[in-house]
Amino acid sequence: MALSIVRGNPRLDRIQVVAVVGGSTKTSTIPGISIAGPSPEGTLYTPTLDLEYLVTGRPITLPVVPVSPEGLPTPALISRALVDLTRASLLAVDSGTAHGIKAPHIAIPSAVVGGRIDEEPGLPRGAAERIIDEAKILGRNLARGVIGIMIGETIPGGTTTAAAIMEALAGRGVEVVSSSSNRNPKDLKRRVVEKAVERARRCSSTYCIIEEVGDPVHTAIAGIAAGAMEAGAEVALAGGTQMGAVLAILNALGYDTSKATVVTTRWILEDNSSDIVGITERFNSGLVVAAMSFSDAPWSGLRMYEEGYVKEGVAAGGMMALALAKGATPGEVKEAIYKEYRRLLSLVPKNR
Repeated sequence: MALSIVRGNPRLDRIQVVAVVGGSTKTSTIPGISIAGPSPEGTLYTPTLDLEYLVTGRPITLPVVPVSPEGLPTPALISRALVDLTRASLLAVDSGTAHGIKAPHIAIPSAVVGGRIDEEPGLPRGAAERIIDEAKILGRNLARGVIGIMIGETIPGGTTTAAAIMEALAGRGVEVVSSSSNRNPKDLKRRVVEKAVERARRCSSTYCIIEEVGDPVHTAIAGIAAGAMEAGAEVALAGGTQMGAVLAILNALGYDTSKATVVTTRWILEDNSSDIVGITERFNSGLVVAAMSFSDAPWSGLRMYEEGYVKEGVAAGGMMALALAKGATPGEVKEAIYKEYRRLLSLVPKNR
């Protein structure tokens, strides 16, 4: 089946709002940590370009089509392609992009670019509590009058900061997170996380721990989810293993994580270097997988997803699952994605 409920009994057909939270962390500039950009410094532009493209159909800040020279597209392609099939309201949220967003969006007032956690705190003192409180207000307002809300992410280097959050709050992180690369740089991540967690040992509060090891995106997502839960809405976390960091924050703040469902892709579920099932079991949360395949795609760029590249991001798994839950067939989902990919390829300069 194209839609697989691994844990829990979620009703994705009730989702009416999809919020995708973007932000940057200087952790992504560590060479070898992330391939979600043309260079380590280039990763700081990725959330900006992802959200601009997701909302408007094209990047604005830079005239860069979100397809690599090898044809590998951003996962935002998947989410953008499925907006109509999901019949949900789509919202971009800025929680600390390095270069802003030149498209309609909501900004978290205390948003800040995250630090390089192997050398400095991930967030300034006091920022974690402010971001969470502000995001709660947003979550409560988004959930007012709706049954369900889905929250996604775009943050290069996010699996590393997520691993640090899980390690510091729940005791196990690096071993269970995935990577946008087909070769998960676990040794490098471990060295970064160990330095961050060592500083966090001096903390006496959850907020202090988040500030030492975390980032603005997972912090804001936890706040939005908390606010939506308080408003009585069902919460779906559309992302991969880094949603374990959101669950760890919610759990540490006293929220019932069994009321949250992680919605992801088959590529994450089948990734041997990570453990999305173990993460959701640890927090007793639901797990839904969009078991789509691009093995028959006419383009090598999309087939690279089957080789372990990208895997998830920008709510891609959530949007596929949502479209399927609302009655679209796997064929319709793939045709929408392929149609959008053709459009993107038509925008790529011929002399590229």
